[in-house]
Amino acid sequence: MTAQTGAYAGETCGCDVSPATVRAYDAALFEADTADTSRLHTPYGAPIVRASDVRIVELAQPHWLTGYDPDRRMPLWVAYRLTAADVAARRKRTQCFRPDPRVSVTEGGTRCASYKNDGMDRGHMVPSADMRRSERAMVNTYVFTNIAHQYPGFNRSLWRDLEVRIRAMARLRGTVYVLSGAVFDHDTDGRPDAPTAAPHPAKTGRPAAAIASHFYKVAIVPGAEGAPPEIHAWLLGHENITTTRAQSRRMLNAARVPLEIIERMSGLDIAPALNDVRLVRRAD
Repeated sequence: MTAQTGAYAGETCGCDVSPATVRAYDAALFEADTADTSRLHTPYGAPIVRASDVRIVELAQPHWLTGYDPDRRMPLWVAYRLTAADVAARRKRTQCFRPDPRVSVTEGGTRCASYKNDGMDRGHMVPSADMRRSERAMVNTYVFTNIAHQYPGFNRSLWRDLEVRIRAMARLRGTVYVLSGAVFDHDTDGRPDAPTAAPHPAKTGRPAAAIASHFYKVAIVPGAEGAPPEIHAWLLGHENITTTRAQSRRMLNAARVPLEIIERMSGLDIAPALNDVRLVRRAD
């Protein structure tokens, strides 16, 4: 991919930091080495696309790894390490929604108009609250390669509550490797839709990004003293419903699934090194 240039370079839509700071934080997106980032954030292997018709561009930044789908113009997966120290960090929420300077619009990127006045939230795949380790890390979660269209009810209740649950797990267990992503199974056949299929529901943004049928999170907790890791996986239907905390708890408990189901519906091999490890269910 090439750096964002032209009319939309430097564009922001809801930004709390100065243009000079944005430029510095954008520059930081180019600093990470993909191999080093993978070793740090995906020790069990980065997701592999099984489908031959899906293009993925891996984007490495110091604090997470992204599998970006330029045809759907959204992240298909993100992966990062979350520690108890990250969760304990306290920092005022600072945001800056903007195009990712590494992905031009002509190569599958999006811009502010892709998310304007469509009744959808700009949902994070890597939550900003998981990146309170530094202002730079937090602000860089607002680049559009980390953003997915989400229904407001879903984003502000069930998805938020799952993010809270993951942070609670990291606080308790010390280190968790988190993978989040989108599933496209609008025809409900249990397999990923073709990237060329018409978005459902239709999108009107310019340029338009796809809308997922489901979202998932996978949390991998390293085993102690050579024991196999625990794998916790949730698959959520993407619906515009608002839930109370009690409702979310029940729904999230019901949304626990074997990792294989997410892999089949997403067309990904989520953590290739763990193919022979059984799912361990734990009470939250």
